[in-house]
Amino acid sequence: MKPCVRPAADAADHTGASITEPGRRPAQDVSMPQTPCSLPRRRFLAVSAAALLGLGAAAPAAARARQVPVPESVLDAGPQAMALTFDDGPSPQYTPQVLDVLRDHGVRATFFVCGDNVGRYPDVVRRIAAEGHVLGNHTWSHPHLGELSAADVRDQIQRTQDAVTEIGGRTPVLFRAPYGEFADASLAVCGDLGLRPISWSVDPTDWANPGSDTIADRVLAGATTGAIVLNHDGTEGGDDDPAPGSGGDRSQTVAALKSYLPRLIEAGYTFTTPDAHPPRRNPSRMFRRSDRLGSA
Repeated sequence: MKPCVRPAADAADHTGASITEPGRRPAQDVSMPQTPCSLPRRRFLAVSAAALLGLGAAAPAAARARQVPVPESVLDAGPQAMALTFDDGPSPQYTPQVLDVLRDHGVRATFFVCGDNVGRYPDVVRRIAAEGHVLGNHTWSHPHLGELSAADVRDQIQRTQDAVTEIGGRTPVLFRAPYGEFADASLAVCGDLGLRPISWSVDPTDWANPGSDTIADRVLAGATTGAIVLNHDGTEGGDDDPAPGSGGDRSQTVAALKSYLPRLIEAGYTFTTPDAHPPRRNPSRMFRRSDRLGSA
């Protein structure tokens, strides 16, 4: 599928304030009749109690608002650590080839799978999980989430969660929006389901089949500490019935992976998955480029 430019978002900091209790006064004799001076104080206490109760009711809502996650495009995983990600699969033809290359080099990756394809190719999903890779949620049918209702967005994500959990044996904790379009509704669902939205920092546009050498050169040029590389191992609708305009030939992606992966390893890069590290404190902060590896 043709990805769009990833969105950027800034994380907000929140502070709280403390309330100092007024000084204690001598206890009032309740047997005494109320005086005009005692009535304002009672009203003040009643209003203050109501206000505090109101704040208590509003606090959970504010907390929920702060829990809406921010898409992450870079990792905080140590020097020369990167993440390889693969979208739109699984594919019965190309995903096994990708898995073979990763196994040969002892590298773990993240596969953002479409729920529709999970049901079509369950054996491939099981192999991804069995070989220690991470299964992420890429919606059911790869729609433009911004064009859907909030209910439909939730259905796209929840159905994929259920399918991956049932077939892959693990509940996804990572989510990537199709085309990188993280609509507000999708981020709200992520907050509800405990999903971390993951974007990318390196896009070689392998979906366009520009040539395996071009794909490899683009990945090598973008390699840096914390980089998240976007690749595609499948297509929505499956190999036999690809979605219109999505293509389906991922042979150049496989060939490029065989080329750039050993070169990155030789240059000292290691590979990890986003779920193995906490989110950056400011996810929108751009990664450092001081250790960039030049293209060959």
